[in-house]
Amino acid sequence: MTAEPLAYRARKWALQQISSVTKRPDQHDRLAETDWDVLVVLDACRYDALQRVTHWPVERCRSPGSATGHWLEECGRSGVLEDSYVATGNVNYANFDVGAAAVDHVWEDHWNDRLGNVLPEPVLDAADDFLADGERPVVAHLLPPHAPYVAEVGDTWIPAFPDVDVWRRNPGREDEDKLSPQVAMASGHVDMERAIAGYHASVEATWEAILPTIGEWVDRDLTVVVTADHGETFGRWRDWKLYGHPNRVHVRPLVEVPWIVFEQAPPVEADDAADGVQEKLEALGYVE
Repeated sequence: MTAEPLAYRARKWALQQISSVTKRPDQHDRLAETDWDVLVVLDACRYDALQRVTHWPVERCRSPGSATGHWLEECGRSGVLEDSYVATGNVNYANFDVGAAAVDHVWEDHWNDRLGNVLPEPVLDAADDFLADGERPVVAHLLPPHAPYVAEVGDTWIPAFPDVDVWRRNPGREDEDKLSPQVAMASGHVDMERAIAGYHASVEATWEAILPTIGEWVDRDLTVVVTADHGETFGRWRDWKLYGHPNRVHVRPLVEVPWIVFEQAPPVEADDAADGVQEKLEALGYVE
């Protein structure tokens, strides 16, 4: 396996040491304080990337991890997913105990070999099955927009970045020449402009894919939180010249993730309801 360039490895190591003492993560605190029924986790989804593709108001929170393994480790430590019912497209759940009541490893039956990914729909369906059985709370951990970047065209999901083999560790190469995705990007083997465009396409497609299901859940009076485990970097200066999502690097592009709560408006007491024309005009702000 080809190693990372030495200068890149040194910079990453330095950031791992320095960034661990920065601003305290608040994501798990917010989850503990929110009475949520469903948690939708978008893997590797940056706050600014989701904000860019949606007109919905997106808040930001700070994740405790810069990669899924570290995030799950912190979930186990904080107990934020304890007794939950998890449907996941991410294989990492096989290696970590987050205290869940049950975990449906959706990737086992729905891994798409052509795309190197697990599409959102089977994960959402598995989460909905938990809900239909009366289980609460439920976690739906989607794999997109994690690389390989995929997007939906019509009703078909296709690669949003053409060279899927980059994310498969180059299966056609000899073992000593294989490149991990992070090494491939750091070594200049990936067209980063195309990768960035593919990533944004995947964020947008994933967002559009989850909205109908979220709407159905909210219509059933469920509270849904959308967030991410970590972000993604593309070697830009604002990304601290990092690539992918290296472990335990607590810089903003990797730990600043979206926070959105979808819920029904609270019921209105009969005495407070706007009955007549005048009351409704006042409620709309037309009458002072």
